[in-house]
Amino acid sequence: MITSRGYIEYNPHSTLSQMSLREPPPVPLRGSYGLMGAAGVFINMIFFIINIVSDCVLAYVLWQQAELSPETHELLTWFIIALSIIIIPTILTNILSLVWYYENKQCLADTCVLQKMTKWQTAVRIIMHLLLLGQIIRYVDIVRYGTKMKRQTRRVETGEYGRSALRRSPKGELYAALQRVMSRDTAMLDMIHSFLQDAPQLVFQIFLLYHSHSPGVLNISNDFTSITTTVQVWKVVLGVLGISWSVVWYQDELRRVVSDWDQPLSCCGITTCVIWRVAMVTSRILAIGSFTAIHPVDGVHADHHTIFTIYMREDGTVYIPFTIISTCVLLAHWLIMTAWIHAQGTNFCSRDDNTKRPVLELLYNCVMGVVHIFTYINIKEAPSRRRMAFYYILCLVESTTMISVWCVEMESQYTGVWFRAIIVFSVEMLWLLSMCCIVGYYAFLHPDKDNNGGGNDKTQTSRLQL
Repeated sequence: MITSRGYIEYNPHSTLSQMSLREPPPVPLRGSYGLMGAAGVFINMIFFIINIVSDCVLAYVLWQQAELSPETHELLTWFIIALSIIIIPTILTNILSLVWYYENKQCLADTCVLQKMTKWQTAVRIIMHLLLLGQIIRYVDIVRYGTKMKRQTRRVETGEYGRSALRRSPKGELYAALQRVMSRDTAMLDMIHSFLQDAPQLVFQIFLLYHSHSPGVLNISNDFTSITTTVQVWKVVLGVLGISWSVVWYQDELRRVVSDWDQPLSCCGITTCVIWRVAMVTSRILAIGSFTAIHPVDGVHADHHTIFTIYMREDGTVYIPFTIISTCVLLAHWLIMTAWIHAQGTNFCSRDDNTKRPVLELLYNCVMGVVHIFTYINIKEAPSRRRMAFYYILCLVESTTMISVWCVEMESQYTGVWFRAIIVFSVEMLWLLSMCCIVGYYAFLHPDKDNNGGGNDKTQTSRLQL
């Protein structure tokens, strides 16, 4: 029996012959781990490895540029900020991963002897997390449980006109539930890591690209500049793809957790969702990064002021750097989104007996607030058209205002009209592209597209997933 949190109660005395052949198994065979699931795990593992390599290369080139440039103090600050964005979220997600391993074992230990790990298995997982590679061992566990689940699947005669049906043994059902729980938690961790690390890193790298190529801002003209720029652009592209894929994979895993859902998302649907997320995230990142990079005409080093310094100009006016203004705008957006999510009454961190844990629930809402700075995720089992409309209109107004201010303020810095026009056009058209993908997905590619207008429970559940 599947519990409220997706775990399974296993009866070791039951046999395959005692399972009902007329009713679907607890975990649908069609929507369970298969070729697409294995491909998803492989893609995530590749993204994770490439992300680690790109982080190391980015930190190295920023350090080398700081060593070779006369503006050593300023560039050393950028290196420290970039390194902090890399390390802190990685530590947090590995701690959270270990906590979830412990919670899963506590929940399953009384009814599932197979979930009890040996001391060696436990030690391996702790060491991998101490090395900040906890996600790698989670990917291995997903494949391990999925493979064992497939081995426990048999074709059984139904006794009706010689027909047969695929059924899992009780152990197979257990492995299927373990694989689903592991996939769901890992997808959630990947998404959290992407938005806590990649999203701020993208904004910061766009900020650095503007400042390192603006006249009179930083004197970093050396042979290493072109290499640094290439690595930064590569990191931005990789980060956008990583964020977008993590959201799509997380929501697809949520769909698989629903025990009565047997319609997996098609390849065309997954592609459309990735394009939707890439377009929206790129639009938001470009608007926020450009707005943050606005600097005065006289350069940020005038009178030894930095981009974080509020100072009095010669004409008596007070100058507030746009880095501070942008931080305030994003903080206000995060607070609004967190309060909005909390008001929806989320129940993500409740116990098996539906007892709420308000502190953990508030922490979850805060993390989802960070996610909603860049893209929308439906976290409530209810029709979401009005909520989506509110969010995307808010983002359109916010992004348009940011990029318009950038266009006006940076006119003297970027005299070419075409450059500014391309940036503004990109922000608006990417938002429009994401809207077209949303309409096309829900109209033609959603697995339950024919029932999207209804109000039954299955339809509402499907809307929670994607």
